[in-house]
Amino acid sequence: MLSVMFIKSETKELKPFQKLSIPEACEITETLETQYQRTRKKAHADFFILDEEDHEVYAGTLSIGSGLAYHVVDHIKKKLSSLKMDDIQEARKRSFLEQLEKEVPDHLKTTDGSFSLEEETEDHVQTNQAPILSTRNRRLIYGGGILSLLILSATCFSTVATSQDRAETIQDLQKQVKLEQKITETYERALLGDSEGALKRLSSIDEQSLTNEQKNVYMSLLIDQKKYKEAVKLQENHPEAVESMISKKGDVNALKEFQQTFPSPNGAFDLAYHEQRWEDMMSQSGVEMTDRRYEMKGYGYLKLDKVKEAKEAAAHIQGQDLNQKIETYEKTKKEIDETKKQVEEENKKDKKDENKIKSLTDQQKKQEELLKNL
Repeated sequence: MLSVMFIKSETKELKPFQKLSIPEACEITETLETQYQRTRKKAHADFFILDEEDHEVYAGTLSIGSGLAYHVVDHIKKKLSSLKMDDIQEARKRSFLEQLEKEVPDHLKTTDGSFSLEEETEDHVQTNQAPILSTRNRRLIYGGGILSLLILSATCFSTVATSQDRAETIQDLQKQVKLEQKITETYERALLGDSEGALKRLSSIDEQSLTNEQKNVYMSLLIDQKKYKEAVKLQENHPEAVESMISKKGDVNALKEFQQTFPSPNGAFDLAYHEQRWEDMMSQSGVEMTDRRYEMKGYGYLKLDKVKEAKEAAAHIQGQDLNQKIETYEKTKKEIDETKKQVEEENKKDKKDENKIKSLTDQQKKQEELLKNL
């Protein structure tokens, strides 16, 4: 499920850093748009679209009262329709928009506008069918998010030009806009699949001109090309930042290669987790424990049937995922024990019910499989 988080808003109705579901965000922004148009007021609100793991997959600025969009999802649809994309990237974009559209309340679904999910010719569907299936579960982002950076860069000029706190000259603004245009074109190349071309252009840009988000995108592209030394250099010779991104990507081979060049306790811990070497993971010392690693450790303890230790790891973090896994683990273990007991009791009877024993045995296998795949 996707969600919306407004991070900066000129209206009190949209509270900063409050996570909203897509239906809630659509309802609120549609109401505000109507009210502001009626009273001829205008306001801006910066927001993120978050995925199930609270990673930013889109960032933008909503203009409330402008009449440009009915609500936040309508705004995103119209913004993305202006991006030039090839067939494969178009399929990814449409997949993202389809996810959003499914969660929009029926009475707020829009049929007008420059981009419609329903407007496809038969030929276009055939052309995009394979890419949609193969990329539906792939991110539209690299690190901090290419898609979001395109939108942020596209709105850079208006943000800078209207700021009351900066007294830049027109010449300074023009230079900034040209730089942002160059960065935007570079990330558009990466989004369209030309990673080599994007890296070549990025290498010609002064790193000091890149935001942290843009550096993360740059670093992700370098990792994809296995240019680990350049990625570490980009992070001012802090390999732990690069290792963390590789680990989050879940690329075990890349993590192995990086660990050989830049060995660290963090890398050894993460690699052991991805390779399901639970004992090795637990024995690793000197690890920088983050929320994510406490969750990994707790999961490892479950795999070793150490529920008490898993609960201790869960106590260090706020997330509910690990607690839910522990709860499911305990419940399933109890069910397995009960099923085993029933099988034993049935086997002790003089007149055994073979059908019942078979049914219970099959049930036990399913429960054990569920525990194994937890």
